[in-house]
Amino acid sequence: MTMTKKHLLRSILGTAVAPALALSAVGASVLVAPPAVAAAAEAQPWGAPTALTQGAAVESVIDVKTAKDGTTVALWYSTAKDNSQRSLLVAVRPAGKSAWGAPKTLFTSTFEVGARINGALLTTPDGSVTLSWVEEYSGTAQLRTAVVAPGATTVSTPLTVAQSDKIFYAQLVGDPSGKVLAVWERSVGRQTEIFASERTGADGAWSPTVRLDTTGADFIEGGAQPSVAPDGSMTVVWSERRADTGDSTGLKVVEKAADATGWSVPKELPAPAGFTPEHLVTGLQGGLFANGTVDENGTRVRAFAERRPGSNVWSAPVKLPDGAADTGRIDPLVGPNGDVTLVWVGQTGTGFGLRTTTRSAATVTWSPIETLSTGAVQDDQYDFTVAADGTVHAAWTQYAADGHRDFVTASRVNGTWTPLKQLSTNTANIALGRITVGGPDNRPTVLWDDMGNSVLYTATTRDKPLWRDFSGDGKGDLLATTSTGSLAIRTGDGAGGLTSGPVGAGWPSGSYVVPMGDMTGDRCNDLLVRDPSGQLNRYDGGCGTAFTPAGGHLALGGGWNAFDVLTSPGDLTGDGRTDLLARTPAGDLYLYPDNGTGRPGDRVKAGFGWQIYNTVVGAGDLNGDGFGDLLARDASGVLWRYDGNGKGGFGDRVKLGGGWDVYNAMAGVGDVTGDGRNDLVARDNAGVLWRYNGLGNGTYGPRTKLGSGWETYQKLY
Repeated sequence: MTMTKKHLLRSILGTAVAPALALSAVGASVLVAPPAVAAAAEAQPWGAPTALTQGAAVESVIDVKTAKDGTTVALWYSTAKDNSQRSLLVAVRPAGKSAWGAPKTLFTSTFEVGARINGALLTTPDGSVTLSWVEEYSGTAQLRTAVVAPGATTVSTPLTVAQSDKIFYAQLVGDPSGKVLAVWERSVGRQTEIFASERTGADGAWSPTVRLDTTGADFIEGGAQPSVAPDGSMTVVWSERRADTGDSTGLKVVEKAADATGWSVPKELPAPAGFTPEHLVTGLQGGLFANGTVDENGTRVRAFAERRPGSNVWSAPVKLPDGAADTGRIDPLVGPNGDVTLVWVGQTGTGFGLRTTTRSAATVTWSPIETLSTGAVQDDQYDFTVAADGTVHAAWTQYAADGHRDFVTASRVNGTWTPLKQLSTNTANIALGRITVGGPDNRPTVLWDDMGNSVLYTATTRDKPLWRDFSGDGKGDLLATTSTGSLAIRTGDGAGGLTSGPVGAGWPSGSYVVPMGDMTGDRCNDLLVRDPSGQLNRYDGGCGTAFTPAGGHLALGGGWNAFDVLTSPGDLTGDGRTDLLARTPAGDLYLYPDNGTGRPGDRVKAGFGWQIYNTVVGAGDLNGDGFGDLLARDASGVLWRYDGNGKGGFGDRVKLGGGWDVYNAMAGVGDVTGDGRNDLVARDNAGVLWRYNGLGNGTYGPRTKLGSGWETYQKLY
């Protein structure tokens, strides 16, 4: 099957007076989150690349796609280094998971080992992903498909759609119900035939093959573009030319209504007046786009036209902006609001680079043409896609100054392209890949083959970090300081333990550490540190790197030694960001909301009388309502829980139990057991550390001993 550009790269004792909560002081007008500071801050940063293969064979990317639930499927072929065989492989990353399943081999062949295995992936609105490929053997070829059904983590048993001596240029499209239309071509001498088959639902069988055209010998038909409209009606359009002269005889179209039993006969599809179509692509909601040229004062200039589903009428040709005349083939990318983005390889003045422009559906004007690449790009070595929120993601391979080639990506967020991000790390050879976006969070994923070490890599943007996860691995962590100025991240292992992690040295004696959430928008949790003089600084997290005094930080101001407690329970205002609480020695409690600017917002008094507690600990969300909760221990050793209400305040206190005065340190550590609930650790006077598993209902289970020797640390956070 000939691939289009998008296919190719593309815890009772005593009582105490409870402190009052000044809930009325928290007004909505104070806590409403402001708009984003800048568009680029909203771009999701990329996580570290993951190797899907180990370099035992030469890997070649075919496709990668993400279903609407976030399940991602990767398809590639592998050629033995001794060139003895080639295999088609698939891997699935289930929705909500960061780890990929083991690769599965779909078929292995010794026929034409050096030839590319043709395949593609199709996502449909029902949530399934369909795999298609052509298995070629001597004298025969089979068009095969398999499905990753909605919510599935494995690939179904393959089905044969068609078998022939030659099958090429196979295309699959689908509709909201899960119906899929397959169209492919077969050449017979000086004649080309176009065939189709249909499948109803992700688990349906393929219908018998239907030949769509009746064209006689000496006519070459190609570039068949199928489309399925939301109502289920289907259209196939192709170009036709004479085999002997190569002259075009125009466009042909066949159609099948949603309730029809058969296809229409082929008929001419007239092009718009003055417009010469050169390349057809599937358009918005089952329509078609044609890339071509129009005459302007005797010069042929680039333009495109659109044909809505179910119509034989094309729109008037839309001229591309000045400066796009050097473009060759362009595949228009249509956003959910109708914006049309073009990405192409074109002349930049110093060579060929990746260029782009967007035509706003609201203003019907083109944005200035931009060059995304910083090195030369070849015409078939880029891919791009658009998310449901309108963000455009592009990935491409470009030449570096020393002659090697890098795989890079950039995103167009709120109308502005982000700086490019290099994803490949091998600098000896070529990296080619594809990009996809999808799932509830609209997260992009890339798949590329690094030819220098024959390894297939994947990467995705980091998800919003979980509360108290400073390692970027989705598990809670404990921060601990020593009297000698070291700040250690003891990383949760997902089984309830805390392992050694990165350590930063040089922190002044008397430093007060407050684990926070992601204040900067880079998907890594940050720290607030008050130095001995009362100056508060924000230290930017690196998702697994140590915090050091010399690390990236922002001075937030002085006077913070007015507080004897600083802690962060999680999100207290309902905006998804982690907030700060501060208590004075007199017992006044203040809320400093994270307002999205990278620093605590204006304070709001959240209560008084909190001096009755000798320990106040941010515990994260303990009852599953999405809001951070607070633990407080009184002088008699009773532990109380205050549930955050999402409005910057807390509900009535709930008694958890007595005897907690046996501990000299307590810290909420997030989820260290892997059950999705926030846990607590406490250290007794003998230096033994205990873990209390959160039960998800605001209480904790029995304690579990983690180990001794924790008196080494001066403070636990």
